[in-house]
Amino acid sequence: MPGMTPDSHALETVRALESARVAATRANDVDLLEPLLDDNLIYITSVGSIFSKDRYLRAIRTHELTYSPDFDIKETENRVLGQTVILAGLMLGHARLDGEQQVFHLRCMAVWREQADKWRLVGWQSSSIWHMPP
Repeated sequence: MPGMTPDSHALETVRALESARVAATRANDVDLLEPLLDDNLIYITSVGSIFSKDRYLRAIRTHELTYSPDFDIKETENRVLGQTVILAGLMLGHARLDGEQQVFHLRCMAVWREQADKWRLVGWQSSSIWHMPP
């Protein structure tokens, strides 16, 4: 886009991809999620479970992990570091992990990297917070 800096272009590109990832997650759609995730993905849940890309997609495919339609991410901060973009925010909604209801009021961080002209999610971390920030 004209007038955009490389950093603002990277941020807008990643925001659009993150929106697509959230929509695919809400829908539990592995086919839409797969191309958005880096092969070296490290996905850490708020209860400390660590998933690789394959394990994460398998968990969704087999309904070990199922997200509810109210799943959402609200960006609160970001950093653009060349070919890496970090988005921090709040994760809200519900899911089921191994049949147990999960309620999301969590801090989260998504790390996206550009490689071969494609942006993919390479890292995810969510963690509990004691109170909702203003």
